[in-house]
Amino acid sequence: MNITLIGFMGTGKTTVGKRLAKRLGWRFVDVDEQIETSAKKPVPRIFAEHGEPVFRRLEERIVRRLVRGDQQVIATGGGAFVDPKNRSRLRASGPVVCLTARPKIILQRLGRRIAARPLLQGGDPLERIKTLLARRAKAYAKADAVIDTSDLSAEQVVERLWGDLSPGLCKSWQYLLERSADLAKRYGGKYVVVAENRVVACGDSQLEAFQNASQRLDEKREAGIYYIPLPEESLTALFIMRTASGGSENPQPRTSAG
Repeated sequence: MNITLIGFMGTGKTTVGKRLAKRLGWRFVDVDEQIETSAKKPVPRIFAEHGEPVFRRLEERIVRRLVRGDQQVIATGGGAFVDPKNRSRLRASGPVVCLTARPKIILQRLGRRIAARPLLQGGDPLERIKTLLARRAKAYAKADAVIDTSDLSAEQVVERLWGDLSPGLCKSWQYLLERSADLAKRYGGKYVVVAENRVVACGDSQLEAFQNASQRLDEKREAGIYYIPLPEESLTALFIMRTASGGSENPQPRTSAG
């Protein structure tokens, strides 16, 4: 199982990812750094000398390799999740969390580093940020949780992530791994609620799955809400969205903050 942080540049993926990895005792991996190591040149030079298509091919190759690993916090470049192949592989590897921020906040955080950001060259940087965010919005919306980091410190973001994800490292995860192939055939493309060692409900969204399960859970039983990929996406890919308990009076999924 891995945890992937996606989102626009300047939203805190690297800082948050390193702190989350340290807390989990996992390895932190930055996709852009892996690309630079592989190409033996920095990202701006790759764009300048070879163009974006070459960069994206390198990116896809690195993602394909990384998802074979385990217990990693992976930080991707802002556009990696737009590619359907990358998106499928990352979602199959574990929970995907999108970090976001308001355009002006992103601009402030980037500061002088804008000069090293190829996709922000040519015109008003703020307008470029807004344009790219709009283009990527549909892809970013496919993440399994979204946290607006605009008004949060890195530590606050980590705490939010920890609260959402750490309960998922429970025994129901082993149950899912052992039955991944059968579950993919039966529930592929849906969310399931697992209480200890059995699926108690499913739905097309995490909220629907929770609502379908609410009468089957009690306050003492913790349940995980998991997305089950389609069989063609992965037979072993199952990941935590959040935890749920049957006694909740307001079962809203915690997928956004700030």
